[in-house]
Amino acid sequence: MDLKDQTVLIIGGATGMGFATAQLVEKLGGKVIIAGHNEEKNAKALATLSENAESRFVNVVDANTIEALFKSIDSFHHLFITAAPGGTGDFLEAPLEIKETYIYGKFWSLFMITKSAVKHISNEGSITFITGGFTTNPTKGTVLVTAAFNAVEGFAKALTVEMAPIRFNVIRPGFIDSGFWDFMEASERQKLFEEKRSKTAVNRIGASEDIAKMATAIMMNSFINGQVIEVDGGQLP
Repeated sequence: MDLKDQTVLIIGGATGMGFATAQLVEKLGGKVIIAGHNEEKNAKALATLSENAESRFVNVVDANTIEALFKSIDSFHHLFITAAPGGTGDFLEAPLEIKETYIYGKFWSLFMITKSAVKHISNEGSITFITGGFTTNPTKGTVLVTAAFNAVEGFAKALTVEMAPIRFNVIRPGFIDSGFWDFMEASERQKLFEEKRSKTAVNRIGASEDIAKMATAIMMNSFINGQVIEVDGGQLP
């Protein structure tokens, strides 16, 4: 299987899991469009992709830029969304304004994106979301993150029915070294990685490429639909 003659839009495609997916899509023969709000990162990523790749600006919490993004693309086959604007996840400190919370940045952004995307995507296409392990194993301070992740997973399952034959799936990653942890001191980061490594059956932490392989597998296999797929190395108790 490959992605020859197919266009893949990756929102959040300039870095981490999104960029690894963009690279793999090209190796599989597909055309890539990366989109994000940081135009400098978009340009840097685009410079390392093939001459067929394109980039677009989008702010995923701004409905106007989302609509403009999809108006600029004639049609496409697959959409993968890794972008997730932040916001507090703590329950007691969370503001009452929904737009300031992680729930808005994670779930409502996907709602707005999907509403526009389904008007342009191929009927044989797919849309893939990302959540995380807090869906089933929340820790203190992750109430809003957990709520958002569960909302996304329920959203995808309902869309599978509502928007058939377009396919909707969710990747639920384990601990991934996607560049997110680069803000930490090297020694602290290494300590964290060792701790997480020891809790996986494969005895390693995940890489962005692990998510890319799953994302492209979902795109290429038209019988994967309505699934939440864990890519976590096999979590140990």
